[in-house]
Amino acid sequence: MVGIRAKDHDDKRQLILDRAAELFARQGFHKTSISEISKACNVTSKAWIYHYFPNKEEVLFTLLRDFLELVSRRLRASVREDHPPRVALRAFVVECLSIYAQYRINYPMLFAEMAALPPVPQAELRALEREIANLLRGLINRVNPGVGRRGKHAMAITLIAFGTINWTYTWFDAKGPLSLDTVAALITDMLLSGLTSM
Repeated sequence: MVGIRAKDHDDKRQLILDRAAELFARQGFHKTSISEISKACNVTSKAWIYHYFPNKEEVLFTLLRDFLELVSRRLRASVREDHPPRVALRAFVVECLSIYAQYRINYPMLFAEMAALPPVPQAELRALEREIANLLRGLINRVNPGVGRRGKHAMAITLIAFGTINWTYTWFDAKGPLSLDTVAALITDMLLSGLTSM
């Protein structure tokens, strides 16, 4: 019957996304074929993939969009308006590190593949990225309102701060010698020292 989805439709769609994410992150978008994604899902037919996604670009777009939406939701939920600015910034950093520790797939490499997408999906993803950056920009402005009055420098400062947080994906291991809370405290203290001196 048209319009009726199988009960496991979402599970199968998520399986495709998970396996594609692993392949894209390991060998790149262009070097990964639909056949390889099918094989990684233990399916022999490419048509099975096309039942859920019209093409490989849509798989990549969905991966990136879903991840950005998840990050945005979690970060917004972690930051409360009634928290003092320093506490709110710390909560933002902790949630970022928690997300990176939970999702160990090489998302920076996946985002580098965004250029493979058509202009409209790229624009949608860029808009989601800006929403997240603007959330941090608002926090920075709460810590030091003077930063918001620095024109173009305000976003540059925001992106420098975000880069400090994001780069932890390359070295932070939640099972390593430093706990997530310790690293979050180090990052927050460093950012606060810089922001309050401006």
